[in-house]
Amino acid sequence: MLKKIVTGCAAVCLGLAVLVLSPLPLAAQNMVEGKLVVDGTAANITQVYAYAQPGFFDRKKQDVVVLFCDAPVPAEAVRDEFGLSRLTDAGKLHCVRQIINTEKQVINYGVLHKRFGMPESGGSSYHIFEAKTFDGRTISGRAYTTAPQMSFKDVPYSYDITFSAAVEPKPDRKIGKKLPTGGGTLGKAYHAHNRKILTMDIAEIRKAAPPGELDTMSDEELKALLQLAVAMTPKDPKVTEGYENGDKGILYVTGMFEQQMQYGTIDMEKKGGEWVVVKESWSDQPPGE
Repeated sequence: MLKKIVTGCAAVCLGLAVLVLSPLPLAAQNMVEGKLVVDGTAANITQVYAYAQPGFFDRKKQDVVVLFCDAPVPAEAVRDEFGLSRLTDAGKLHCVRQIINTEKQVINYGVLHKRFGMPESGGSSYHIFEAKTFDGRTISGRAYTTAPQMSFKDVPYSYDITFSAAVEPKPDRKIGKKLPTGGGTLGKAYHAHNRKILTMDIAEIRKAAPPGELDTMSDEELKALLQLAVAMTPKDPKVTEGYENGDKGILYVTGMFEQQMQYGTIDMEKKGGEWVVVKESWSDQPPGE
């Protein structure tokens, strides 16, 4: 579960956004009906979005991410975990997310609601997808919890949703100008970012986050997440390849974890004239083409 833990910690601890690489289907092209019930209050799900991404366990395969919300989601926020969290923290959205593998199994879920204080996510056999159509281009069926669940802060919730959605394909990541060995300026920015995590520099991490985004998280909570990130981060990361496309960039990185080679994909974005990490994910398999 290395990839999930590192990705989750990076997103929460640093308050960083997921890189948006391609347009998503209009919600009007999709169909959805259902409810998310949190602490006895129901939200009617009216929007569904689906997109493909490299497989969690096998990057040569394809996982499908399905996002269900009770209001339209800005295009730039659909793949943006932090952007979604910001909208749900403000009470503008209430959402459910399932990541489904080629075996039609839910390998990761997320429930985003202001009542939780922070996103509820993980892996659980109580979060189910029953497939009606699952052919790589369209996904339809039922997403639900088998019984009421409890959040990290003991808030009860459940959901039951039927839907059909077009699946946006995986984007071509290797576009733009190829970077020099080591990643050039982007590589230096990534290593500086990595040092902040490894040294658990809470002050710098708070400074890097958008204003107000980490205000609800105490230093103790942030430190606990950072400790987990440090424990699960591969050692001695090296940039093997990278691309720059305007104010977007991507780095491919290798590192060692428990004497096994790991492969990282680092999404970057230029903000205020400086390159920052917006998403970091790791796998024990090389990234797919």
